[in-house]
Amino acid sequence: MSDEGAHRPEDPTVSSAGGSGSPAPKSRLGPGDVVGERWRIEELLRRGGMGRVFRATDLRLGGPAALKLMDPAIVGTEKARARFLLEAQTAAMLRGTNVVQVLDFNVDAATQVPYIAMELLRGEDLAERLARGPLSYEETAAVIGDVCSAIGKAHRMGIVHRDLKPANIFLVDDDERPLCKVLDFGIVKLEDLGLDRQGAPQTDAGATLGTVSYMSPEQIANAREVDGRADLWSIGVITYECMTGRRPFRGESLFELVHKICFDVPVAPSRVADVPGGFDGWFARATHRDRDRRFASARELLDALRALAAGRSAEPTGKKRPDSDRDAAHTQSWASDANQIDIGALKDLTFKNAVVREFLDSANKHFVSGSKGLGKTLLLTYKRSVLSEIYLAATGRERRHAAVQFIPEGRPYLDLMGDLLTVNQGRIDFMSGLHECKRLWSFSFRLSIVSYQSALTGAGVPEDLAPLSRSLRGLLQGRPVEPTMVVKELLSLTVRQINQVIDAMDGPLERRLRSLHSGIYIFVDKLDQALRRLPRAAWIHMQAGMIEAAWDLMNANRHVKIFATIREEAFSAYESDIKTNLYGATSTLRYAKHELFELLDKLTYYYERLPLREFIHLDMVSAGRSARGEGTFDFLYRHTLGRPRDLVILASEISRNRKALDERTFTQVVQDKSAGLLVANIFDEMRVFLEVLCHPDKRAKFLALLPCDVLTHDDLVEVWCSFHGVDRAYFDAHGRDADDVYHPFRELYECGVLGVLGPGTAAERHVQRFRQPHDAVVGSRHELPRSRYYLLHPSLRALIESLPGGGRFHAVRGVVIGHDEPWPRHWDLVVEVQRELFRRPEDGEEIGEVVFSLIDRLMADIADGEAADAARRAIAASPTFARLSAHLDRLRWDDLHFALLELFPAEQREETEPTDRIEVAMLLIDIVRSTDMIRSIGDTRFVDHLHRLRSALRGATNPRLVKGTGDGYLAVYPTMTRALEAARVLRRAVDDPAQLRLVVHWGLVRMSDHDVIGAEVHRLFRIEAVTEEDRVEEPSAGVTLPRPGRVTLSRSAVAALPDAARADFRRAGAFRLKGFDEPEAIWVEAGAGP
Repeated sequence: MSDEGAHRPEDPTVSSAGGSGSPAPKSRLGPGDVVGERWRIEELLRRGGMGRVFRATDLRLGGPAALKLMDPAIVGTEKARARFLLEAQTAAMLRGTNVVQVLDFNVDAATQVPYIAMELLRGEDLAERLARGPLSYEETAAVIGDVCSAIGKAHRMGIVHRDLKPANIFLVDDDERPLCKVLDFGIVKLEDLGLDRQGAPQTDAGATLGTVSYMSPEQIANAREVDGRADLWSIGVITYECMTGRRPFRGESLFELVHKICFDVPVAPSRVADVPGGFDGWFARATHRDRDRRFASARELLDALRALAAGRSAEPTGKKRPDSDRDAAHTQSWASDANQIDIGALKDLTFKNAVVREFLDSANKHFVSGSKGLGKTLLLTYKRSVLSEIYLAATGRERRHAAVQFIPEGRPYLDLMGDLLTVNQGRIDFMSGLHECKRLWSFSFRLSIVSYQSALTGAGVPEDLAPLSRSLRGLLQGRPVEPTMVVKELLSLTVRQINQVIDAMDGPLERRLRSLHSGIYIFVDKLDQALRRLPRAAWIHMQAGMIEAAWDLMNANRHVKIFATIREEAFSAYESDIKTNLYGATSTLRYAKHELFELLDKLTYYYERLPLREFIHLDMVSAGRSARGEGTFDFLYRHTLGRPRDLVILASEISRNRKALDERTFTQVVQDKSAGLLVANIFDEMRVFLEVLCHPDKRAKFLALLPCDVLTHDDLVEVWCSFHGVDRAYFDAHGRDADDVYHPFRELYECGVLGVLGPGTAAERHVQRFRQPHDAVVGSRHELPRSRYYLLHPSLRALIESLPGGGRFHAVRGVVIGHDEPWPRHWDLVVEVQRELFRRPEDGEEIGEVVFSLIDRLMADIADGEAADAARRAIAASPTFARLSAHLDRLRWDDLHFALLELFPAEQREETEPTDRIEVAMLLIDIVRSTDMIRSIGDTRFVDHLHRLRSALRGATNPRLVKGTGDGYLAVYPTMTRALEAARVLRRAVDDPAQLRLVVHWGLVRMSDHDVIGAEVHRLFRIEAVTEEDRVEEPSAGVTLPRPGRVTLSRSAVAALPDAARADFRRAGAFRLKGFDEPEAIWVEAGAGP
């Protein structure tokens, strides 16, 4: 152990020898005492969570040693004694260069105090070194190399450290080379040894031990159920701190810290410091919340870290993909269409949620239903490849003679029929009927099967096939034909001829199929694309007829299996008496938001060899939110239509711009790509349901009329009238019954780019709803869902802003638009204020700046945790709002003024309960460097320290309320005099007043029996956090910033002081603080006397 920083203990010393005439033995030992009849205590080196460490002399060999004595306060605790001795046993088992060596351990016979004698180390621990700044990459790699050597050996012996942190890594002064040793195995987990007689681990049940900042999420959740990967997480966090000089997870309270470790994404290290390329990805893997995604061992973690020196990433052990060349996979472009993907890569690229897994694994699932872009072709191709391996590779036969014949022989989409030639109205009417389409496909399936089975046709063309046309007979003369090609040939005939051929051939084809004794697997894909120029009824019924014919044929002949894709818009739009039976054979694709995140994470591993958060670099973006920002995936998701292909397209564009990727580039890429490709394409993909927006010229004219991205019912009517060239009187008289009423808006809604407000949860009155890919398309021309507002999708907004004349379009600030996003109550008022501004753009520029600053402040206060109503009223009471109101009165801009008064209402004047809103003095007590104190004395003793402060507050100062703040307290008093007296009592109650930061503020608050709330409470905390960077006015001579141990007062607190008491304080200057309209003056105590 270290001999640096030695000092004399304050406690008196006693001898451990119990000779005649000596006092009775005591457990408090100090310099001069001999422990274990061998170790003489010389001086105190440091205090720890379980005991004290002394420099001692070995009376047998004469050398120095470090002697750790168990804290007398816990000597009588059996579990603590067992854990103390377990540390010694563990360290003794782990003899090695990078573990502190144990020389002796036992229980002193005279005092019954357990002790551990260890080698005396000279140097400093890593925490002390990091206090002076970060390490270089080379220094970090050397430190982590020694740590991994020690931890790797421990893991091989079944030992998990569970308390790795910089304070437990010692940097030894060594003349030969830098050397690190791992200390404190006091809370290890032994896989085979760490149990008492009842099988209980040697820790308190449910206790979370060790320093929280370095703990893994699973250790926080259940300290008993951890394995070596918890140590690897801690090493990852330590490495981050070594490289950047700061911890990745930080919080002002224990609760906030735990929440960040378990749920937040830390800032990428490359955004904090200059780190080697690939370090972001290394850290992301080391601290992945899924333990299976972390490094498998300390050796693998270290190899990957050292590989960064050469600018390359180490190959993950045991995570190799089946393809032999990972670099080839890395350099290939992202594939947004299944026909761009090699069949061998399907397994690595396919994300399997429950629906996908069921389709691929179940023998009863034959059809895949889904909107465009959900991956239907990918899954059908994957299903075909799986079945092909089972039935063809296993037999080793040629395809024409295999036990199962696949139609087509290649991929489904490679044998797809081309777009249908222009067809006359008679054929369109024929295809618009479900019964006719079903007959067409039934014939085509059976004729295709016969063409693939030469035994069913015989030599030449038999007489019973004579009714076939010359072209159809030619299909049976030695050349197999796919069902889609038969359909195309049939549609080249007249409707009368089609019916004649089908009627005449029904019997002959049925007889031949009865002779079929081998398997036939047919695959049909992208029929919706081939038929996209047909009218709606024909497009729907040609797809529906195909799957119904397939279903009937499979039921009639067990040797035939047909697998096909169908657009969800078609499957949900038709009606049939057997449709209910088809649901059991159909997998309807849908993806929840969290599944899309996992899907994209899987793809970035494949294409970029990086986790998603490292691929994008950024954790948060400010675009779209006015307060704390938005997660990068949340931003991506809002700019898609809820489809995997959308995310792939955006990720592909991000990949091309990744070298220069910053927040501005990221948001610009996402917005431009979503507007230029995703939204533009949706109008073509949904063209069979559109009559206006499928035409580019009409679409551009219509979109240019939209005034903003949050529309009312009246806005919709005005745009409709302008688009159709009529006035409002015509709409009121005839528009509600006109064929084209609301037409473009209904089409926007069906395309998923016009949202509505739907009922939300108990916490949120409304939630935004956009049509999702799995939602049915109603296709109604006349009706839109009832909604207070109609919302434009973010990608549609980006498209409109890029149109010529888009400068007249206004985007509403302060609201976040997207599917499933909440719509808080006060957003109605935020929208109405801005709509008033938009109506008078000539007057609104200067006033708009002030209004938007108030809106931004409101959103920031709410994001900081303040209640919306309280934040609104606090702004209403501000001087800025008062000046704005007076200015609007002079301009007679009543509509905007009234809207602002609704958004920022003044405090009600009626009488309130005495405790509803009162002026009080608030004393904030904050422990300076609480994290260092926890590290020094341990979590338990820190909590005890807090309790002593609370007792002093309650016992001597009689506050109205005391509220914990994580590392201190907030106390409320009726007068300033009482608050100052309480601060002086606290200073006398602690050994070192400089441990405390004391701030007093006076203001209006609301109080309950257990809490105090209001804007003034938030202002108190902002005063406590003041720094020189906030200063806008130089202080008086000799006056500095607030200092620990001295009381700091706000402007209102000084004003509420008696005149005599003000003489004890000096003005420290004015500071610009968040939550204050004007610079806030701060006073500090002139002296620190009690």
